[in-house]
Amino acid sequence: MFKRWLELAPFVQLFRGHLRWMILGTLCGLLAVASAVGLLALSGWFISAAAYAGLTVATAQLFNFFHPSIGVRMFAIGRTLARYVERIVSHDATFRILQSLRTWFYVHLEPLAPSRLMMFRSGDVLNRIVADIDALDNLYLRVLSPSLVALIMSLLVVGFLWIFDPFIALSTAIYLSIAGFGVAAMALKLGENPGQELAHRISDLRVRTIDTLQGMAELLVFDAYHRHLDAIRHSSRALLKSQLRMSHIRGLSMALITLITGLAVLTALYLAVDLVNRDLLNGANLALIALVILASFEAILPLPEAYQFLGRTREAGQRLREIVEIQPQITFPETSVALPIQFGVTFENVSFRYSEKSPWALHDVNIQIPARQRVAVIGETGSGKSTLINLVVRFWNPASGHIRLADEDICDLSESELRRYLSVISQQPHMFNASLRENLLMACPAADDDALFAALESAQLDEFVKSLPDGLDTRIGEAAKLLSGGQAQRVAIARAILHDAPLWVLDEPTEGLDTLTERNVMRALKHKTTGKTLLLITHRLIDLHWMDHIVMLDKGRVIAQGTHVELLETNRRYADLHMRLTH
Repeated sequence: MFKRWLELAPFVQLFRGHLRWMILGTLCGLLAVASAVGLLALSGWFISAAAYAGLTVATAQLFNFFHPSIGVRMFAIGRTLARYVERIVSHDATFRILQSLRTWFYVHLEPLAPSRLMMFRSGDVLNRIVADIDALDNLYLRVLSPSLVALIMSLLVVGFLWIFDPFIALSTAIYLSIAGFGVAAMALKLGENPGQELAHRISDLRVRTIDTLQGMAELLVFDAYHRHLDAIRHSSRALLKSQLRMSHIRGLSMALITLITGLAVLTALYLAVDLVNRDLLNGANLALIALVILASFEAILPLPEAYQFLGRTREAGQRLREIVEIQPQITFPETSVALPIQFGVTFENVSFRYSEKSPWALHDVNIQIPARQRVAVIGETGSGKSTLINLVVRFWNPASGHIRLADEDICDLSESELRRYLSVISQQPHMFNASLRENLLMACPAADDDALFAALESAQLDEFVKSLPDGLDTRIGEAAKLLSGGQAQRVAIARAILHDAPLWVLDEPTEGLDTLTERNVMRALKHKTTGKTLLLITHRLIDLHWMDHIVMLDKGRVIAQGTHVELLETNRRYADLHMRLTH
């Protein structure tokens, strides 16, 4: 048990910022249970005492009906109010805790993108952010607070019963301990493996469902939908089987709690009846004792189920820590060196591969891009072109060699400074499920509508946006599904234009565009990058004559470089490629 708590200790420490809300919620829960015990016990005593008092006229006249009735009303109102406030405060504290957990997880997650996160499926990461963090609400809402309430309430009940008889108090303490500790420990033991399995089953079903939804078009085209649907059904049946096992354990726990409650009441009655027969206990108090014991088990009732699911909670915590404890491949310094307004880029003996078993994506690459110069890097698919982009933006670090902006190694730049210096168009730009305006403003939050339409005009998209009923406020759907591939690409180009950094890094910026639009976009980029440093990655030899320098890559190595005219005259491979792609 102690080992399990140690594994959850890092998450419990995150609760400290919400300690006041947690304590208030626990106190309200204690007051609600105490009111419930008091209500049942006082009501039972009141009825019994009234019945005893009614045996004779004299005792009936002397019996005080008002004070017990006031007490019953107070307990009833107190229970309702305390339970209402406890629900509000406890759930508010839980939501605050979940917010802190998600923030904590995201802070650790962000430095891992994209290099370390490649090890995980997107659906799996999403499941950890949602389901696994939600599972941790079990710690406070269902374990910590109810356990503390049960412990304090049990001590209060045992102390109260001690007033009447120590043996009744001790027997009740034993039964409460068996129910609170014994049954809870049994539920924890029985539910550990099924709980861990339940966490994996939920994750598996979520991942399969997300994969199927994301690939629905391809599944329908290749008539593979039914196979994936069968896999989802199999995963769903496995999840239901795990849930059924947990339900059986929960039923067994509730049955045992009910049995122990009955035994506790019977034992107390057996002892109390003897005291009544010996005139050591008032007969009306017999009902009081029985009902106090019966009501006190209300505090114990939630514990077995809470501890039963602790295995799932612990598994969820382990799955979160599995990601959090990964060391980021990229770390940025907190302080940054200053760069001049215009600067060049230098690749010095740069080598890189994505894993130790992978072939070299780049090997001993040397490229010099002077300030305010435009350099194109060309090559076939897999030649290492996009890897250059990944290294310049520091998604990965070179295995060897250096990349310098001006004379400064990019490893000496803080993340915010590096991003400020770069305008990037990736080969597969991501579009958020938001409006066109929001997708553009992420590059320049201060831009007004005139600036947005100017960027869209350069990207050859302004007329299309103006034709939309909602214009810039048109939502484009998840992953820009309401736009064509070429339109999404031009939104990415407009974002880069809005950012307008000293260094432009373009990875296949005209991918998916028709020839006419491509030429117009390239002409606009030529104009926008005047006086800027430009690194263009492309396999399409369109308008390369206005590039200051061209580098040819093949299997991660530089095989030729020079101007467009020089390569046409001196490199047969470049000349043939240019002839084939431009005619």
